[in-house]
Amino acid sequence: MAGNRIRNISFAGAGNVANHLAPALLGAGFRIRHIVSHTAAHAQSLAGITGAIASTDPCTLDDTTDLLLLAIPDQSIGEFVAELKNAGSFNGLVAHTSGTCPLSTISQHFSKAGVFYPLQTFSRFSAPEIIKVPVCIEANSPETETLLRQVAAAISGDVRVIDSESRALLHLSAVFVCNFPNHLYVIASRILKQSGIEEDILLPLIRETAMRLGDTDPLLLQTGPAVRGDLTTMQRHLQLLEGQPSFQRIYKILSESIEQFEKEKKSPDIL
Repeated sequence: MAGNRIRNISFAGAGNVANHLAPALLGAGFRIRHIVSHTAAHAQSLAGITGAIASTDPCTLDDTTDLLLLAIPDQSIGEFVAELKNAGSFNGLVAHTSGTCPLSTISQHFSKAGVFYPLQTFSRFSAPEIIKVPVCIEANSPETETLLRQVAAAISGDVRVIDSESRALLHLSAVFVCNFPNHLYVIASRILKQSGIEEDILLPLIRETAMRLGDTDPLLLQTGPAVRGDLTTMQRHLQLLEGQPSFQRIYKILSESIEQFEKEKKSPDIL
């Protein structure tokens, strides 16, 4: 670390998050020092892109790394951090990229601990513009927070300090707006296959639904038979799903939820 600034960054994990963050940080002028992964081929692939040293052994991490980003499964973070501390080879700043794992998972082992959580879905199929991705940070000291903010601001135009409790709720909200809708797209695709209609016919509708968000309360944007109380249409839909009981259950649950929110919207007590 030079002049109280992060220069060298290493990654534990070589999955989707690391494969998007590491090149972005490299492009922002940071040096990617080590890529550690249980899967040697994954570590070598990302190391080849970023000019880093690939390894399957966390003990290869040393104090030439200023910041270690843990882009590994949530359930592995605690064990990894404990093993790293016991190894004694690294004593720098450690931050994880998880939406749900609390800061204390790291801070109980390392004096410089943080969270570096990019709020975006990452996959091998697309590359979101990192500059537009909110990065949520948290740290166990003002000094560490400053360091993480500097790193985040180098790749993102939206950096926010969010504590562990609030971040867990944020992650839950993200599941509702990202993971669940994607599952609904899968269901819609399965339904369309029965008709022989190409699923790309839904893309303009999907895009319009997403694009109009942000300007208006989404509760006011809700449309469809459940909002209208169109029981005839809803019953027809359920009949069409008779051979797919799991889809029927989802349809009923979502329709009932929409109906309940519509009642609350019209209630004088809500105004």
